[in-house]
Amino acid sequence: MLAATWRLSQRAVTSPLLGIGRPQIRSPSPTMASLSPAAAASPKRLRVYSSAAADGAGSGKRVGTHNGSFHCDEALGCFLIRLTSQFAGADVVRTRDSQILDTLDAVLDVGGVYDPSQHRYDHHQKGFHEVFGHGFNTKLSSAGLVYKHFGKEIIAKELGVNEDHEDVHRLYLAIYKSFIEALDAIDNGINQYDTDQPPKYVNNTHLSSRVGRLNPDWTDPDQSPEKENAAFQQAMMLAGSEFMESVRFHVKSWLPARSIVLECLLSRGEVDPSGEIMVLDRFCPWKLHLFELEEELKIDPLTKYVLYQDVRSQSWRVQAVSVAPDRFESRRALPWRGMRDDELSAETGIPGCVFVHMSGFIGGNKTYEGALEMARAALKF
Repeated sequence: MLAATWRLSQRAVTSPLLGIGRPQIRSPSPTMASLSPAAAASPKRLRVYSSAAADGAGSGKRVGTHNGSFHCDEALGCFLIRLTSQFAGADVVRTRDSQILDTLDAVLDVGGVYDPSQHRYDHHQKGFHEVFGHGFNTKLSSAGLVYKHFGKEIIAKELGVNEDHEDVHRLYLAIYKSFIEALDAIDNGINQYDTDQPPKYVNNTHLSSRVGRLNPDWTDPDQSPEKENAAFQQAMMLAGSEFMESVRFHVKSWLPARSIVLECLLSRGEVDPSGEIMVLDRFCPWKLHLFELEEELKIDPLTKYVLYQDVRSQSWRVQAVSVAPDRFESRRALPWRGMRDDELSAETGIPGCVFVHMSGFIGGNKTYEGALEMARAALKF
């Protein structure tokens, strides 16, 4: 072991997958000042111990990444690979020394090699063009590479099911789209927008810039490897905890909502023979699911209106579906814009009308039957 090895002993594990609680940081031993010139110039390692490893139950593996300034992709990649059965509780070694890297069980974001059979996950080398697939075309970073090969295992553990379960694959794609892809794109310098075209990826977190700010400030007089390694540990915890939050959100909220929208979309013909009116029998976030499911199922004609109950007022809403998830224009805006109450009921001939927004994107009625009649009448305009 190099003399400048720096250790963190982790305690208070908060999740069986997260594997990281609040680290108790021990001072490096020996200090840099006590090292010989040769040892002081040698590559520095960061060793990370999970509670399992501290109890002798870790994998005994070593995972390498580069030292120096760090980015979100290798911080998250190191976190993710340590969630796997093969690399659970692995030591993380930070160095650019190729002789040391060659001895490690896995190497991320350094080394100039992508070879999953040897667990080499770099993306900087000439000729590297690996993408996630499944319709995604963004060049992968080290985080994306680790997720591509181990993401299903990580998600299956969180769900408590086998990797071949259909929900695992569905979440695997959704989490890549909403969380991982932006990190890949930012690390590879890919612009989110090309002039007036739709965005190439979704950036919900701005995690890359927040991880970048954890690097030691150039004005800090302490630029030691120990300070840098401590900052990298913070970066791993930040990126990893937000990844796990994303996984749990998708398991707890996103997946159930998708199931509700799918069921309601498939039964829309029972609501109205046009097939253009959908009723949510239980309110949930529905917009993005509707667009994705319509594309996936090749729905034609597209849904124009979605009805759901406002749980606060117990009245019903008629919402016009927008032309795209990030657009305000509706596929078919409600007529009667700006009208309310008795005036609106008199104009439509439908009792119980409450309002129609000035933009026509939403309206309301006191009853389900009234809301449905408003949607049916709007289809005729």
